[in-house]
Amino acid sequence: MFTPRNFLFLSNLFFILPAFVFAGNLFAQDSLLSDSSHYSIRAVSFSGNKQTKEFIMERELSFHANEILSGTELKDRIKHSRENLLNTALFNFVTINTLFLPDTLPDGNVPVSIVIIVKERWYTWPTPIFEVQEQNFNVWWRNGHNFNRASYGFFLWRYNFRGRKESIALICRFGYSQQFGGQYAIPYMDKKRTIGVTFTGTYTRNHEVSYATVNNKLVFYKDNIDRIRGETSGSIKFSYRKGVYWRQNLDLRYTNLIVNDTVLDLAPDYFIAGETKMEYFTVSYNATHDYRDIKAYPLHGHFEEFEITKHGLGILSDEKLNMLVMAAGIRGYMEFFPRIFGSGMLRARWNPAKNVPYYHQRALGFGTYIRGYEYYVIDGQSYGMAKASLRYQLLKPRVLKFPFLPVDKFNMLHLAIYTGLFADAGYVNDRESEIEDNNFLGNSFLLGYGAGVDIVTYYDLVIRVEYSFNLRGENGFFLHLGTPF
Repeated sequence: MFTPRNFLFLSNLFFILPAFVFAGNLFAQDSLLSDSSHYSIRAVSFSGNKQTKEFIMERELSFHANEILSGTELKDRIKHSRENLLNTALFNFVTINTLFLPDTLPDGNVPVSIVIIVKERWYTWPTPIFEVQEQNFNVWWRNGHNFNRASYGFFLWRYNFRGRKESIALICRFGYSQQFGGQYAIPYMDKKRTIGVTFTGTYTRNHEVSYATVNNKLVFYKDNIDRIRGETSGSIKFSYRKGVYWRQNLDLRYTNLIVNDTVLDLAPDYFIAGETKMEYFTVSYNATHDYRDIKAYPLHGHFEEFEITKHGLGILSDEKLNMLVMAAGIRGYMEFFPRIFGSGMLRARWNPAKNVPYYHQRALGFGTYIRGYEYYVIDGQSYGMAKASLRYQLLKPRVLKFPFLPVDKFNMLHLAIYTGLFADAGYVNDRESEIEDNNFLGNSFLLGYGAGVDIVTYYDLVIRVEYSFNLRGENGFFLHLGTPF
């Protein structure tokens, strides 16, 4: 699905791409450090951070002043520190230089000063919204790309508010779905910079809802006059980040959903107990260990996650929903040979609840899917999936310069191109679908495979063009934005 920033950057890319010139390899290593020597870090300084506070940048470094490290250790920590700074999404480019100081230490260590040069991103985004209602862009395009089934409006984002990595967002969405809301995120509230909090609130209403899944396709009901669905939600999320790579989140959310009587007549199981209203609290705990080099398009490292969610806490008098969901996953990335990369992932979700309302039936087909089955929705309570890919670096990471653009946050662009093969497999356990719905993809083995080209460019934009096959003998081209996993 097109997010606001991706839509804007995709448009910009096609306008400015013909004018680029190559500026050399982006990932040059510091070859002056000797593996056999030891270095004493006398000072760490920053340059180019016009808005970002230095303590936000220091939080991402794996080296500090007054440390003594071997050449091997220092090069490795410089590499990871650069990746950590890029993964904050605050900077377009990060360069870390080691300066050798003239004085000599009696212990034989070489004194150095480290200078970190950054190029900050554009932090204020009054960007347009264009989002399709279907589960992905490919379904919308196949179904006639009807703009009446699209939402439009604007996001007003302010990233890196006060230079402290805070963010403020306001949203106004019209068209197919109307949504109004806001968010305020504070990454660090304490002196140790480990605890953060995020406040979110939204109100959404629709003229149309999907009330059933038949033949693994969504079935819709629309009322051109009245709004038939409304949702009010609010949440407070606490985060705990000790060190650089581990993060834990605790999220408390309130949800109030209402549909009109016609939806209930069409789908008595849309909510629980055949009611037109569902109101409940949710508490969720999530833990991640993220050791990837670049989150937007990782080539090295690994990522582990675990999540447990409880819908319905018994706080409200009419809170009938009672559902526990657990999920876990692991991803790995490695370089087999120069310019040849492999990656793989495993993910599973378990939901033992019975009589799960249709509103909570989503398994695969929206944000999580098996490639080759983009045209389908696969409802269910639990699932397992595996993905693997082999990629060749067709174009090494480069910097493109646009001297005619006066804004320095846009006149340099990162570009890399990869091509490769992939295969996805999965299984969805579906205990709730009726036989007459003929949802044939549930409770069956799923396999998709194919080849594709990935374009990785600035502001974390990844454009993927893939040709996929599945076990049903179907095949075709698919367009996606974002990393495959």
